[in-house]
Amino acid sequence: MHEKLLTILLCLCIIPVFPATGYAQVFSYAEAYPGVNYESGLLTDRVTRLIAEIEEGKIALEFDAQGRGYLDSFLAALEIDPSSQSLVFSKTALKTRFVTAVTPRALYFNDDTYIAFIQNSRSLEIATMDPNLGPVFMVLAQDPEEISVERELNRCLRCHDSYSMTGGGVPRFLLSSVLADPDGEIVTHEISIMTDTSTRLDRRWGGFYVTGSHGSQEIMGNFVIDDLDKLRNLNLAVNGNKADLSEYLDTSPYISGGSDIVALMVMEHQVEVQNRISRVNFESRTRIHQQGVITELEVEALIQPLLESLFMLNEVSLTDEVAGTSGFAEYFQSLGPEDKMGRSLREFDLQTRIFKYPLSYLIYSEAIDALPNAVKNVLYRRIRQILAGATQVEIFTSLEEDDRSAIAAILQDTKPEIFQE
Repeated sequence: MHEKLLTILLCLCIIPVFPATGYAQVFSYAEAYPGVNYESGLLTDRVTRLIAEIEEGKIALEFDAQGRGYLDSFLAALEIDPSSQSLVFSKTALKTRFVTAVTPRALYFNDDTYIAFIQNSRSLEIATMDPNLGPVFMVLAQDPEEISVERELNRCLRCHDSYSMTGGGVPRFLLSSVLADPDGEIVTHEISIMTDTSTRLDRRWGGFYVTGSHGSQEIMGNFVIDDLDKLRNLNLAVNGNKADLSEYLDTSPYISGGSDIVALMVMEHQVEVQNRISRVNFESRTRIHQQGVITELEVEALIQPLLESLFMLNEVSLTDEVAGTSGFAEYFQSLGPEDKMGRSLREFDLQTRIFKYPLSYLIYSEAIDALPNAVKNVLYRRIRQILAGATQVEIFTSLEEDDRSAIAAILQDTKPEIFQE
């Protein structure tokens, strides 16, 4: 089953998920996307709003000098639940010297913001989805004397750009899967990929720890290459279905002891959708800026990949039940919103697919709401057509009638503007 793979990414550079500040080269979007104003536009994201409240004295962060610094307080202020914790031991970030198999980087997230904590690091790393500018990267200094957040425009965009600024790239979030040794070093690039929901499970989460059950399905999580002979026969089964991580590391420095599989699956879905929203946003705003208008045909072409991700049409099917260990699934489902029958787009299936109702909860996101009206009008019309079974686009005809009916009813109660022509 685990035959030697062809190299998927030739000459692959190390992919930082949430890197830190400082790099000499500046990537400018001004020429490629003059309608976005990415570098100097007004930030309205969750983190920027919180920092404004801190500066106004409305909110105060607490600093834990003996442990995680501002992390716990910062997460609470951002409404990020600790159950979302994922632990990454691969050196797929710029602050590599602190990250090993026994001192992994911890990631936490909510619907629009991601926070990275590294033991002994002097900063928390931030990636947040600005409604108008897309993925924005920052660092919060772990300084007990002063709360200071700095936006990062340089090093992060070396890799957090969909074409590495070779032309036509936009800012993006990244998740990668690699094979790493106890020091966190990547040992081979033959199994080094950027993942999304279309990636088969036995190629996901390399370089991550994973807690939870996934039955007979194999994953690359918890696989530390401490012996190169392991590369000749990748026996992934021995590292799966872990209730805790005690055999790998001491998790007491972290908020929680797990690295929840359900949280990882949700984060993967979320990153995929947000990246496609960003592409639509950048392209459409630029065309409107340059042409004064964007045609419906142009919008149709731009939103097709986004629609496929919103409706989860390329998701790999689950072949066994998945369950987490941290309580993330229960917390996430409690967020709603619910329709009159108590149904929500956040409800999980976790037996054959991630979600019970295949339309992303990110349909409620500020990033969708902030798209140009000319784009939203077409996007919402296409959603109505798909839910009504009135589309001739083959990929959408696979949606079951019961699913389409349930999703339509949920949206009627929770986002009725989609049905306003």
